[in-house]
Amino acid sequence: MDHAGSGFVNVCDHGAVGDGRTDSTLAIRRALEATPRPGGVLLFPPGRYLTDTIYPPDSVTLLGHAAFGYQDPGGVVLSPVKATQPRLIDLNGKVGTRLVGLTLHGQDLGEDMDGVYTARPGNREQHVVIDNCRIEHFTGSGVAMGEAHVWTVRHCIIFANRRDGIDARNAFDGWIHDNQIPANGGCGIRVNNSVTITGNRIEHCGEAGILFNRHYSQHVQITGNLFCSNRGPALVIPKGNVRAISVTGNTLRNSGLARSGDPHHDCHCQFDGAQGLAFTGNALHVLWNDNPTHGLVLRGLVESIVSHNTLFKGATQQLILDEGGHRDSIIEHNPGSLKLPDDLDS
Repeated sequence: MDHAGSGFVNVCDHGAVGDGRTDSTLAIRRALEATPRPGGVLLFPPGRYLTDTIYPPDSVTLLGHAAFGYQDPGGVVLSPVKATQPRLIDLNGKVGTRLVGLTLHGQDLGEDMDGVYTARPGNREQHVVIDNCRIEHFTGSGVAMGEAHVWTVRHCIIFANRRDGIDARNAFDGWIHDNQIPANGGCGIRVNNSVTITGNRIEHCGEAGILFNRHYSQHVQITGNLFCSNRGPALVIPKGNVRAISVTGNTLRNSGLARSGDPHHDCHCQFDGAQGLAFTGNALHVLWNDNPTHGLVLRGLVESIVSHNTLFKGATQQLILDEGGHRDSIIEHNPGSLKLPDDLDS
């Protein structure tokens, strides 16, 4: 039953059916209308709900039961009811909205359907939070952002989406922490401006682990993450306007799995023209295979530091490919060794 006095509304009390067959769109919209605001909670009991795009209001939480694992969805599963939806949950212009404990399963429907979309309203800060959710099998990105402002993605599994895990190439003032971001077709994360990325595992993604927006990225902090077996580099800073980036305390292994023979992609990191980059205290390693051929590929760094990283069995051909063109930069004290072809236990 509804507990409107306590701020909770149950979608099933408004006709939603979590049987995996019933279209619950209208029931979910009725329940949202009945949810108190600000601060109301729309509760989804365990089940699989089919729905057209959901448009939550400001300052409302969509709450499920996060009983998923790495391989399996579980608890509350929301899926699109038709292939023509542009996204499953639309937070465009929303402020203070929370998604908690939901599995969003795109069923590989349509073309370029995103799991969640968000962008800011005018110049307001959003404070949108996606927490403890599993977002998978969308033909677009798991989480896609326009010019989003102040947002958090935490404690999630963002898995097997055709494009990116998190596309924040135009977003800023965000936090991405303690997530598992595996097997997305594009990048694990596309990043732009003033984003903190901490404690994530980013692996098996098709293009790169993290790719910076070359037109304007700055003030990004990347700390304490594990990058594993991405098919391109773990980190890519392309030539452009990327500046004031800190990368420290990360572990990078087996990058460039699908890019053999191209040192600019068969590497752990490609940094081209970065300004004010601090890349220190990271561990680069090759484990059980022959990628990457190159550890770091560096070109045209400006007032940057690449130092005190370890490349223990860090590549198979060359630890650092330094293509020069740097200005006022330090590249030193990066000890390491090549992984030999007959080394099967690294």
